[in-house]
Amino acid sequence: MNYTAFWKYYVDVNFLNFVFSLVLFLSTSLFWAIINFSSFGVLIGYWGFHLFKENEYYMYYNLGFTKRKLLSNVFLFNWIFILPVLLILLIIK
Repeated sequence: MNYTAFWKYYVDVNFLNFVFSLVLFLSTSLFWAIINFSSFGVLIGYWGFHLFKENEYYMYYNLGFTKRKLLSNVFLFNWIFILPVLLILLIIK
C-alpha cells in the first residue's frame, strides 16, 4: 500500500469534511460535529473531492486504489482516530 498517496487522499477528503463539521459545530454541539466528522461528513468530503479533483482518481487507480477502497479506508481511519475522543467526551459528561 502506498501510504503517501493514501495520506494525500485522506487529507483532501477530510479538509472538506472538517469545514462541514466545523459549521455543524457552530450550529449544534461538539458531540454532533465529531459524530458527523467520522460518518456522514466523509461522504461530503468524497463528494467535494469528486467535484473538484476527479482527475486525480486516475493516479490512485494506477497505484492500485479503487474508489471503494479509498473511501472505506477513510471511514476506518476516521473511526480509529475519533473513537478515543468520543469516549473521553462521554466520560466527561
